Amino acid sequence: MPPGAVTDEMQHAAATLFRGADFLGGCLRAPVAHDTETRSLAIAGRYRAKVIGNGLRELDRFLNLLIDAASSAEGLPVRPGQHNTANKLSTYCAAKSLPNHDGDRLRALGRSRDCLFHCGGRVGRGDRRDGIAMTVGWPARTGCNAPLDRVMVGQDVNVTRGDLDDVCLFYRRIARELCASVGLAPAERVPVATKKGPARAEPSIVRS
Repeated sequence: MPPGAVTDEMQHAAATLFRGADFLGGCLRAPVAHDTETRSLAIAGRYRAKVIGNGLRELDRFLNLLIDAASSAEGLPVRPGQHNTANKLSTYCAAKSLPNHDGDRLRALGRSRDCLFHCGGRVGRGDRRDGIAMTVGWPARTGCNAPLDRVMVGQDVNVTRGDLDDVCLFYRRIARELCASVGLAPAERVPVATKKGPARAEPSIVRS
C-alpha cells in the first residue's frame, strides 16, 4: 500500500483508542449514575486517583501508537521510543505542514495523570519548578474554547465525570483528525520498507 493511504495498522490503532475512550468515559463512571453534566465524581474508593491516572496514561499511549501508525502510512520516520505524545504529534504536524494547537493540553494531561497516579492527586509542584499552580488537562467549565483549569500546589485534583467526558472527546477529535490528515498535506517522503521487497522511495503527494 503506497504512502498516503489509511492502513490496517492505522485503523486498528484508531479503533483501540476509541475503545479506550469508551472505557474511560463509561466504565470508570460507575457506580455514579447521574447526568454527565453534573460535577459528580467519576468513581469512588481508595484507589480512585490511581485508577483514573492509569486510564489517562493508557489513552495517551493509544494516541502515541496511532501517531506512529499515521507516520508509517505517510512514509514519515517512526519513533516508537518517543513516549512524549505532545512532541510526537508536533513533529508529525510539522512534517505535514499541519496546524497543531493541542500540545499544551497534552502536556497538561501528562502532568495531571502523573499527579493522579504517583501522588494520589495531591499537587506537589506547579507547571514550572517555582510555580504555585498546576494546569490540568481539562477546562474549569464545559466548552470547547474554555481555558484549562488550574489547581494550587498542596491541593487535590478532583476529576469529575464531566472532566473525563471532555478528555475523551479531546482524544477522539485528535484521532479523527489524524485519520483525515493522511494524504491531504505535503510531506517529506522517506524510503518505505514493505514485506514484499526492499525499501523504495515514493514521490511526494500534493493535492490542490
